[in-house]
Amino acid sequence: MSSLVYIPIDGERKLAQGNEYIVSNYRLIQYDRGSKTSVSLPLHIIKEYKLTSNKAMFKVVNGIVNVIGKMPKREELRSALSMREFDSLKVGDQRKLCEMSSVPFVHERHPYNHWTTIGYHRKFSLHFYRIYAWIKGEEVFTYYPDSFILTNYRLYQRDSRENKLYIFPMHWVHTFEAKKNELEMECKTGEFKIRGRVPRQDHLLRVWQARAWDTVPDDHLDWLVRPYDYIKARHPLSQYDIQDYEKTSPMAKATETEEEMQVTSGSQASGTVFVKPVIKDKCSHCGAPLSWQEIDWVGPDQYECPNCGATHRVDYVRM
Repeated sequence: MSSLVYIPIDGERKLAQGNEYIVSNYRLIQYDRGSKTSVSLPLHIIKEYKLTSNKAMFKVVNGIVNVIGKMPKREELRSALSMREFDSLKVGDQRKLCEMSSVPFVHERHPYNHWTTIGYHRKFSLHFYRIYAWIKGEEVFTYYPDSFILTNYRLYQRDSRENKLYIFPMHWVHTFEAKKNELEMECKTGEFKIRGRVPRQDHLLRVWQARAWDTVPDDHLDWLVRPYDYIKARHPLSQYDIQDYEKTSPMAKATETEEEMQVTSGSQASGTVFVKPVIKDKCSHCGAPLSWQEIDWVGPDQYECPNCGATHRVDYVRM
């Protein structure tokens, strides 16, 4: 039996209702058969979603929400999102809505926060989401249950052979090669060979090329390998004075997608050409030797000779 919990806040009203869901102008309340809980999802935190009749994946500001059950019709959810009545909510209203929904309240001035953990998650994913912090601007790019989570900042990976867990900040990565159920990486901290379900080579490459971490302050990059409690003790969120009466910045329009996020290297698309990044052995201007450890990045796919300052572009070699 489904058990929906719906306590409206001021100005909230129902737009659509079914046996296992309620769509309001501010949120989606959905019974999740996976976790056997009533999931309350504020509409203003949704960035992207994939919806079918019996399950849904929502990419939100600070994580992924998976739900299994009898879902709303597409037009019902589209209508609620397109009305954008949640844009009128002030900070205090958003905070209250998030607290009622058991999701972290994330403000644009927060440099980090908790990940969202509502909905259905495997033990592997919950460990990452509960132990480590979400860093401002971080998004889940792709993942596979019990095996890996690839964000635009880092890779959280399980080695099925040795049953070990790894975190690889992508700005530490020099080279990588993923094929079938194996991933080889050369990083700042050494060389690694991982067995099990791993991300696809083209997905790793897209994250590596985008270099989204370039927008993260240098002193925050260390947070990618630190537990949430470590960061909180040194940089408490309470220091960011955010008043309830403040207006909120409008969120980007939520987009509906058909792309599958649960993809591994062993389930690569047909016709995909896999390549790996390569840099020059020596500078073509001054002849100085070049290495991944010493080059300076000056833009996506562009690096600078530390000796003379000449700029070179990364080459991509077909595997």
